[in-house]
Amino acid sequence: MEKYDAIIVGAGPAGSTTAKYAAQGGANVLVIERRGEIGVPVHCGEFLPAEDEMKKLLHDVCDFEIFDIGKNSVSRETDTLRLVSPLGKRFDNEFHGVVVDRKIFDKRLADDARKAGAEIMTGTRVTGIDGNKAETDKGDFFADVIVGADGPVSTVARFKGMQSPKELSPCYGREIEGDFEPVVEMHVGSVAPGGYAWIIPKKRSANVGVGIQKRFSQKSPRDVFEEFVSKRGIEDETLAVTGGLDPCSGPIRETLKGNTLLVGDAAGHVMASNGGGIPIARVCGKIAGETIAKHASKGTPLLNYEKEWKRQVGGPLANSLRAKRMADLVFRNDKMLDLSMRILGKGGINRVVTCRRVFGII
Repeated sequence: MEKYDAIIVGAGPAGSTTAKYAAQGGANVLVIERRGEIGVPVHCGEFLPAEDEMKKLLHDVCDFEIFDIGKNSVSRETDTLRLVSPLGKRFDNEFHGVVVDRKIFDKRLADDARKAGAEIMTGTRVTGIDGNKAETDKGDFFADVIVGADGPVSTVARFKGMQSPKELSPCYGREIEGDFEPVVEMHVGSVAPGGYAWIIPKKRSANVGVGIQKRFSQKSPRDVFEEFVSKRGIEDETLAVTGGLDPCSGPIRETLKGNTLLVGDAAGHVMASNGGGIPIARVCGKIAGETIAKHASKGTPLLNYEKEWKRQVGGPLANSLRAKRMADLVFRNDKMLDLSMRILGKGGINRVVTCRRVFGII
């Protein structure tokens, strides 16, 4: 049985990026993906900050080429981010964003990994991790390094006795056919308890959805979604259903244990205040991949992965978690949340959304 330098479980943005840079650095890499088709189904709102915004959001990142999206993945570009308060006040901020087609985007990242030399096995379920062995329904595979890039409820983390994100925000949405205003909308308050509802315009449709916190709502995400689209008068011409779980408690305490790394959602590499995870996943995936390649060729310690991701994106992740905790204090009361937004004003809200400190507090 062939032994690999690294086995990566999961072929989402985190896993494919890790695979690309590990293989590019000379490592022998196998990616195991349980889905038969990469990128399907879609689990998020498909909105990403444009590269110029990423340079402001994650200014300590070493290589901004990691944020290249690829023209074929782009459904629409936007330049306005609108937050809507519980009582309906709009706060419009200039913010350059890109709405991607996740099916195309994820496949492109996987193709990049293949071109770099990684082997990708789809339709394969991991049934156990034991030391350097990955047990699957298609046989056992061995590697010096195991990477869990398999989402917030990580199989790798469970078998390795590693922590998973403590809080998960359930999300539900649909891609709805129609012509929508070229503005990304985020509605907060009881319309989406503990989270927000979104309308993200695509070329001939929109990704419409809600993300909530269970402790703020007795309703299911689907019920919350139905109430939101009814209230907004959105005609439900459904093209696809989206949904999943979004980590909202910040990075886990340890993303490295022995020969195992966790990356992306599995590591809690998500902006807790807004659920954004793809840019962070790609940055941390690149760091993980490069660390694995150096470990394979030079014996560089895997500990460098944890040190480096904390240096490059640890600050924004911490700021985002502080903002989320502050928001949680007022989420139960629409009037208090509305008043807080008016006090913050357009500039303060923009700083919260972009995970920067406000008043030196968050």
